[in-house]
Amino acid sequence: MSFIAYADRAGVIGFAKKCPAGALPIARDADLDVLKSAVSVVARLAHDNETLLAPGVPEAADGDQAVNALTNFVETVRSCLREVPE
Repeated sequence: MSFIAYADRAGVIGFAKKCPAGALPIARDADLDVLKSAVSVVARLAHDNETLLAPGVPEAADGDQAVNALTNFVETVRSCLREVPE
């Protein structure tokens, strides 16, 4: 079983077994703790100091900018996951 990290249009990041409708996938991993660690290292914290945000997505002026920011974030997270020893 694998887990998925995803983000909504507001840039809020979540983790689940399935990507919810309307959200975009960030990365998958069989180990939820590894996935959360890789995402949280490069994500931003919201003002509540708990909610993880995909950098650049909340500030994006339009959908194209949001997708570009999320694409950059996805590549960074995937790079972090490749560096995790098995």
